[in-house]
Formats: sequence, structure tokens, C-alpha cells
Amino acid sequence: MNVTRRAFTLGLAATAVMPVVGACRGAGEASGQHVVVVGAGMAGLAAARRLTDAGVAVTVLEARTRVGGRTWTDTSLGVPIDLGAAWLHGTGGNPLIGLLDAVGARTVETDFERVMLIDDGATVDAGSTAETLSACGMILRDVYRLSDEADPEASVGGAMAQFVDLDDPFVQWCIAATITAEYAADPDQLSLRWFGHEGELDGPDLILPGGYTQLVNHLAEGLTVRLGTEVTGIAHDGSGVRLETSQGVMTADRVIVTVPLGVLKAGTIAFDPPLPEAKLAAIERLGFGLLDKVVLAFEEPFWPKDFDMFGIVGHEQPVSDLVNGLRFIDRPILVGLRGGANALAREKDSNESTITEVLTVLSAPEPTGALVTRWAADPYARGSYSFLAVGSSPDDQRALAEPVGDRLAFAGEATHPEFFATVHGAYLSGLREADRILG
Repeated sequence: MNVTRRAFTLGLAATAVMPVVGACRGAGEASGQHVVVVGAGMAGLAAARRLTDAGVAVTVLEARTRVGGRTWTDTSLGVPIDLGAAWLHGTGGNPLIGLLDAVGARTVETDFERVMLIDDGATVDAGSTAETLSACGMILRDVYRLSDEADPEASVGGAMAQFVDLDDPFVQWCIAATITAEYAADPDQLSLRWFGHEGELDGPDLILPGGYTQLVNHLAEGLTVRLGTEVTGIAHDGSGVRLETSQGVMTADRVIVTVPLGVLKAGTIAFDPPLPEAKLAAIERLGFGLLDKVVLAFEEPFWPKDFDMFGIVGHEQPVSDLVNGLRFIDRPILVGLRGGANALAREKDSNESTITEVLTVLSAPEPTGALVTRWAADPYARGSYSFLAVGSSPDDQRALAEPVGDRLAFAGEATHPEFFATVHGAYLSGLREADRILG
């Protein structure tokens, strides 16, 4: 049994599962074909890079005016800040390590147990913080014990209600930090049967001071990428593929669709013929969660440098945790995290009210700059990453990954049953579909 990334740091990790990366194969008949990749996120770029390097003609169509998808490095505050994916989760066997080495990217380890808790504006003492972290571990252990025999319709929230006081503010922080921010979903949404069964890689969580843009740009170098090109329809038959886009019609021999699960759920791409019932059912059952960020920059730090995280105790706080920018970019920046229903409800709030809420909780001075994400409102994401919802299973992830005929393929983190909700899972899924074409 594997456990969550935050639980990994709490000493609950099982033996890591190492990914198998296929070797680059010969292009064979594929070298004479034209492959279109829909989406220039990590999955799409991985597939395009693999195919292009093997001599296949590839065009990447990206609706945004930038590459990267749900990896998005912003520099408007004077330093690179990842507003989407930010960490490499595990180093043992992680295929992204090779990309880091290729670009010479610096990394900094994040220790989620190096946390200072803030309760009603006051710092929680070290002893009480240690007790809270221990309690978090016990809560997760109790849930894991129930998972293997759980009914497919049972939720993590329902299980937790049996043995914890959900009104306790410290329990609420545990849930927000170790579950909601981890899965981008609330316990009532998460399948108890499959909770903690995703793969985990050995080694620390690493954050990139230079941002994920370093890896994205490295993969995209030399590729044919058409930005600002939204795909609205895909028709395929024995003769090829026809794509309706905002920039006109394009034809190809094959297509790899790498758009987020949220976009597939929204049905903004019309497929002809319609997708098989098994794939449509999988799209409906799988969950697609939300993790937003509130980034605050200050003239001077008013917090200690030697904590990686600051946890905000209580329920429905403006953020559940803040990442200490002094630890990874040596700048007085705090990156707040909020997930699940709390994040979704607050997406309607203005930037001003959002920033004021966080400043009030921290008793902080006015920031010199701020950023607020709204991934659910983003039409090309419609959320952050996938999770196994109540009633779903890894079979749905496999069904989502299954090609339709010989010409329509799917990739993306939601199609990887072991490493979903991770950048390396997205990357591996892109390689998988490229290798399927290369034979």
C-alpha cells in the first residue's frame, strides 16, 4: 500500500514504486505520418518531443498563448513563481530528474514537517505542533486501515467521521493540509477504497527556484507549436483525422489528446464518432480537483526563515498553508495554498478581498505585490488535477488512457493509474502514447 505525499513525510510511506520508462524506439512506418498533439502541457510536450526526436512530423496545438499547461511560471513579482505545479514528488526513479540535469536546474528540498502553526493569529508552541503532526499521522493510518475492505461508494470523509472530531480546528487543519491540498478535493469526494493507493517515489519533494518553465522550454525547443489554437472538434476514420480549430481545419494521420480531465468533462471538444461509453463513463466518474494559490510579496520578512511551511489552523481559512519563499528563493514571499470546496467558493472573491483575508490572518503589513490563481475558472484547465472520486477506480483511469481505434489516443496525468496528479505522471503518459505510435 502506498500513501500520500504529505503522509510520506510523516513517516507512513511504503516501499516506493519505480516507473518504467520505455526506451526510444525506431520510427518505422510512423516516420511518414503526421501526428497532431492537442495540448502543450507536460504530457503533450513529452509525446511531441519523443516523436519528433524519432523523425515523426508533429504539430502541437495549444489553446493558450503559452506552453506549459498546468505548469505556469510567473515572473511578475521579480522572481520565478510556479502558479500551477511546483514540486517534483520523489527523486528515486523520477524521469524528470534527467530533464533537471539536462538544463542544470537547481532544486530545494521541502520538508512539510518543518511547519509553524498559526491559531487565531498566535503561534502554536512546538510541543503542540508535534502533537498535531502525530495526530495527523494517526488519522491517516486509521483511514488506510479501512480502505482495502471499503465499499466502492464509501468516502474518506465518511470514514473519518467515525473516529475524529471534525469540528476540532487542529483536525480541520490536518484534513486541509494532508488531504484537501494533497488531492485538491475534500474527504467526502474521495474514494475510501482507493485512498492512498497511488504510487510514491522514494526521496524528497523538490521545488524549483527557477520554476517548471525550465523543463517546459527544454522539451518545447525546436517543436512545431501553434499557440492560440483551440481544438473544438476531432473526427477520425480509416483515412485519417480531421481537427476543427479556432484557426481553421487541420488534418493528420493520428492525434494524441492531452487536455486536462476538466476539459473532457466540460465536453468542449466534439468527437466524431462519439467516444465509447466506457470512456465517457470514466470521464464522468473520475474526479477533477482544485488547488489555488495566493502569492504575497513583502518588502521585509516578518516571519522566521527556518520553517518550510506555515499552517493556518481552523476551517475554511483563506489558505490552509503558506510556503516560505525565504527557503527556496531567499525572498520575502509567501505562497498560500487552498484546495477543494474552500478554493472553489473563494474563486468568486476579488483579489483585494482575498489578499485582505490572508493579511488579516497573518497580522501582516501590506504586500508589495500579489498573485491569485483561479484554475477552476480557467477554460483550458477547469481545475487543477485528477483524483479517484467516490464510485471511481483505477479501471476508469485505464479506460481514459485507452486509444480509440488506430488514430485517436489520450494522455495526461489523469490517464496514469499509478502517478496521476503529478507532473512525472503526465510526462510518462506522453511517452507512453508516443511509444505506442512508434511501435
